[in-house]
Amino acid sequence: METKKATNILSVISGYWEKAAEDYYLKQVNAPLSPLKSLTEIGLVVAGLNMILCTVMKEYGAAFACLLACSALLLAHFLRLYKKEIIAKWLVIISFNAGAMFVSYFVGLRSGVYMYFFPIIFSMIFLIDTKISKNLIISEIATLVCFGITYIIAPYSKTSSYQGEIHYIYNFRINLIVSLILTGLVAYSILKTLNNKEIDLMGEKTLGDTIFNTSLDAIFIVDLETQLISDCNKRALELFVLPHKDSVMLMDVNSLLGDEAAMRLGAFGPSSFTSHSPWFGNMEFSTSEGAPLYAYANFVIFEHQRRRYVKISILDITEVRIAEVETIKAKERAERAAKVKSRFLSNMSHELRTPLNAIIGSTNLLYQDHYLDSQKQMLEILKHSSEHMLELVNDILDYSKLEADKMELANEPYNLHELLQKVVANFRGRISAKNLDLRTNFDAVNGMVVMGDEMRLHQVLNNLLSNAIKFTSEGHVQLDVKLLMKRSTNITLCFSIEDTGIGIAPDKQHRIFDKFYQTDAETTRKYGGSGLGLAISQYIVQKMGGELKVDSKPGQGSTFSFTLTMTVEATRYSYIEEPAMKFEDLENVRILVAEDNPVNMMIVRRFLSKWNANITEAVNGLEAIQHFETKPFDLLLVDLEMPELDGAGVVSRIRRMGSDVPIIAFTAAVYDHMQADLIYKGFNDFIPKPFRPDDLRQKIIQYVNQRRKTA
Repeated sequence: METKKATNILSVISGYWEKAAEDYYLKQVNAPLSPLKSLTEIGLVVAGLNMILCTVMKEYGAAFACLLACSALLLAHFLRLYKKEIIAKWLVIISFNAGAMFVSYFVGLRSGVYMYFFPIIFSMIFLIDTKISKNLIISEIATLVCFGITYIIAPYSKTSSYQGEIHYIYNFRINLIVSLILTGLVAYSILKTLNNKEIDLMGEKTLGDTIFNTSLDAIFIVDLETQLISDCNKRALELFVLPHKDSVMLMDVNSLLGDEAAMRLGAFGPSSFTSHSPWFGNMEFSTSEGAPLYAYANFVIFEHQRRRYVKISILDITEVRIAEVETIKAKERAERAAKVKSRFLSNMSHELRTPLNAIIGSTNLLYQDHYLDSQKQMLEILKHSSEHMLELVNDILDYSKLEADKMELANEPYNLHELLQKVVANFRGRISAKNLDLRTNFDAVNGMVVMGDEMRLHQVLNNLLSNAIKFTSEGHVQLDVKLLMKRSTNITLCFSIEDTGIGIAPDKQHRIFDKFYQTDAETTRKYGGSGLGLAISQYIVQKMGGELKVDSKPGQGSTFSFTLTMTVEATRYSYIEEPAMKFEDLENVRILVAEDNPVNMMIVRRFLSKWNANITEAVNGLEAIQHFETKPFDLLLVDLEMPELDGAGVVSRIRRMGSDVPIIAFTAAVYDHMQADLIYKGFNDFIPKPFRPDDLRQKIIQYVNQRRKTA
């Protein structure tokens, strides 16, 4: 009966040891579960078994000690539940040792209770701590000390009666068997756990090998001390065209990966091994067949089995590099083509503007002179056609800037109200000729001086008003400027141009801002135009921070509008109407004109003579310098392209003399950043050819007056 009970108890103990091993396995592989739970349960079983055996032997003191051990183990169990792991662990160790010691003392060493120390010591190593630590050493020393004390103080036997002898024999045998079984179970559980761990490690190694060999990077493992290749993956063999891994093993890095890789490895010195961070960057390699290989390389240092290694990851970017090179070449070709195009446009601009200057200038001169009534119509046609041709040339040049996105806006102060008056004044003749009603409403900006590009805003309003007049045969054209918001430093304005012309169909309104687009062929034949005006205007408005919009109905007219926020520099109201300037305003103004084209010289001379200016002529740069050295001048008009010495050379010499005389570039050339470039070279301003007489006269007056005020 007792043997059957012992067998049942052993099966229970075996189950608990299996559970303990499972807990340990889960802790090591899956989740950080505490092995203390299993050890506590094992202790309860051992203490309970001894309590039963001691009761059977009528050793009630030992049974009471086992009961106390069970109570302590239960307390440890609850402490563990409340996250008191450290206290619970030491309570379990003390319970095991104290229980075995007291039971041995009460029943004697002959009972074999001390044999439980062996599986306890064995199990604590793996269930309490899996690595050598201070706590493990202390717990093992404490257990060995308790074992020694037990062996010293515990008697060999407590009774000498026959019945007692029988009890000792059975007790010793049971304790021996249980101790051996426990030791075997512990050993089996540990071996099973280690086996599972080994299986998991092999699985992890297989996973690592799979990742290693299926990586898109070529990977080399290099021994840092010998600089010999220890391992590589399949991608490395493919990328460097190597037959098999054996041909790579123990190969010198320099011979396979080149001098640069060897130099990088040399930088990972032993003295600073631990402080080195990974290196990464672009490198060039060669395959075993000598083909160039461009790659992104990554050097990572690590230590394995007390040896230092470097993992070199190489990502092939040869195709990307080739694409980059092709892109750079294409960019260079595009830049060369853009320069050729820019130079061509500049040359064509000069070649077109030079005769246009003569045509427009001569037309203006004839228009101001006395002419026969029969000649008036022909002069108007000539004037209109030449100005139209100038607009086309300007549109083409602006389109080239729009296409390259190189148009730059100036940021200078100008009187917005005066600009609007000038814009309207330019169209009064065309409005009257078509018997249209011109309406304006821009009193809201009277006297305001704003910051921005006056010329480009003038160009946008010019284009919109020109289109409104062109496509309107009866009714009115109206220019409105409304003040939407006024702040301390800026204002928001809405510009709108309304007409009662032919209008635009709804399905075509979204395309009218496209380059070279006009609504239909009939409109093009009837009204003409390049189809660039609105595209350029939209581009300029967008550069200024607005959006050009249209609202139109066929047969009822169109309204083009845009909103801009402009910085206000000042508000200057004029309460006295200033008299209009006359041509005689340039009387006694001494002007040096340097111009190699005789027709252009004749045009300028005629206008300056009408304005009573005192003119000195020079046909090249050297002659201009000679005149300047012998006579005083109030202003210089200098062509940029002249023989002997060009305009920039003339200005450079004059500025080196220390003179601050105003110099205005007089040129038909147009190029990027022209105004900034001319100011950098020493010019004050420039007048493009063909020029408007009023623009030339006003700039001469402006700079002459400024110099006289500062003199």
